[in-house]
Amino acid sequence: MLSGFPASAGTDPDMQIRAYLVAVEGLPAEAVWRAAKRFISGQVRDHNRAFAPSSASFAEECRQQQAAIEAERRPRLEAEPEVPRPKVPAYKMQLLRDAANGSRSAKRELARMFPDNPIIARAARDAQEATK
Repeated sequence: MLSGFPASAGTDPDMQIRAYLVAVEGLPAEAVWRAAKRFISGQVRDHNRAFAPSSASFAEECRQQQAAIEAERRPRLEAEPEVPRPKVPAYKMQLLRDAANGSRSAKRELARMFPDNPIIARAARDAQEATK
């Protein structure tokens, strides 16, 4: 990797390699390979492409690649198939529209159709009280 950066020709390659090895200790070889490939191909943002990366920058990119590898290998969740639900009849939808627009008779009809629904029952009571 060091030979790919001409401005780093003056550095001692053995010392630089040792620093890299210390920095990436314990990281998987695939992550190290991916990070080296990204640096050499110029894909790492905010990196001066004339110089070899510092050992800290290289280790950081290796950790990012390790996280990407782990994310790629994580099992994917399958979406549950959508259960077909019965469609609401058109007359019920019309009643809901009418009730939303303030129709007292629609509110009473909905309360009769759905007596267990406290919201509809309250709206029907309010509508009855308003007519008194």
